[in-house]
Amino acid sequence: MSQNKLMTGIVVGAAVGALVSLLDRNTREDVMDKSKRASDSAKYYASNKDELKSAFKEQAERAQNLYARISEDAAYVGGKVEQVRKLVPEVKEVAQDARGAVMETKEAVVESKDDVLSAVKEDNPSPSSSLTDDSSSDNSNNSYNQNRN
Repeated sequence: MSQNKLMTGIVVGAAVGALVSLLDRNTREDVMDKSKRASDSAKYYASNKDELKSAFKEQAERAQNLYARISEDAAYVGGKVEQVRKLVPEVKEVAQDARGAVMETKEAVVESKDDVLSAVKEDNPSPSSSLTDDSSSDNSNNSYNQNRN
């Protein structure tokens, strides 16, 4: 019984909706125009059944071709997704290796910088020292002075 009420409600609702929509002049004209075209097409194909069959056949072939292309595309995309899924761990590992190499390089650069700074400090005499404070300089100065005499 509830099935009958449901169907009755659907039919009544559709009829009321159609009547309300037909209150608009543009909608009425559009409905009349499309109804006339549909009627003309039905009359034409009723008298030309072979054309109707060939039109259905053509549409069926188009649908099959479309389905085949979509299936091929889906298979191709599925294959690419699988390739990417397999590559992700490899890429992650390469990225981690590269990160490790960069960190090692950074540490080496910092150590080299420290070595260079300490070497520069050792090679630069302090401003308070003089050349005569060095004992080797004293010996060479003394021999120079003796040779001059």
